Amino acid sequence: PYGENPEEADKIVNCTSHNEITLQASRESIVLLKNRNSILPFKKEIKKITVCGPNAAAEDYAVTHYGPQGVEVVSVLEGIEAEARERNILVQYTKGCELVDENWPDSEILPEPLSEKERKEIQKAVELTEQSDLVIVVVGGGLKTCGESKSRSSLQLPGRQLNLIKSVHKTGKPVVVVLINGRPLAINWTNQYVDGIIEAWYPGSHGGTAVAEVLFGEYNPGGKLTVTFPKCAGQILMNFPAKPFSQSDNTWSKARV
Repeated sequence: PYGENPEEADKIVNCTSHNEITLQASRESIVLLKNRNSILPFKKEIKKITVCGPNAAAEDYAVTHYGPQGVEVVSVLEGIEAEARERNILVQYTKGCELVDENWPDSEILPEPLSEKERKEIQKAVELTEQSDLVIVVVGGGLKTCGESKSRSSLQLPGRQLNLIKSVHKTGKPVVVVLINGRPLAINWTNQYVDGIIEAWYPGSHGGTAVAEVLFGEYNPGGKLTVTFPKCAGQILMNFPAKPFSQSDNTWSKARV
């Protein structure tokens, strides 16, 4: 019936009740990976926050061909700004780096030094961080790095994202990393040195609101990881469909393991 009467479909698709469910789904999918020194939720004493990272203002992950295109997306930056306004907190933003560098994906196996442009943008994030009480770095993947026919040779943060995290961490200011990604990432350095890590996956059109609610203590994240995060691509076993003992080097002990 909706094909014959598109006006009726417009009343259903992207309606208020559906958006409320979308927001709740975004909340429930968020996973708190790390909260050292109780950095989350943010303390009331916070007066100035720096937000950076290639996924801070990104929206494309929420309007792919697997869902409706004509929806309003709340980015993580917008969600943080909305929560901060209610608390009279100043939010400063700079991108810090692109999702991938100019030589990607070759740079995953043939890394090159940062360009002058890349150094300047990271330095801008450092300077804003030095002026703030803490920094939120929103990194991960996107349509360029994850999806159908988007295989990678590495599980590391693509491009210069780890350079950005290391640089703002070096300021000594508290750091919270928000991951927006569609596959596991090897975040060994981040896990070792950063106090707060949130896994938001691709959090949908209301993802920015949900992430901000977690950061500011409006929602207590209870999501659980549905996949294992390996420490490197080499940690993943290469499994091929084969019958037990069909390979020449199989033994009973290996088969049992």
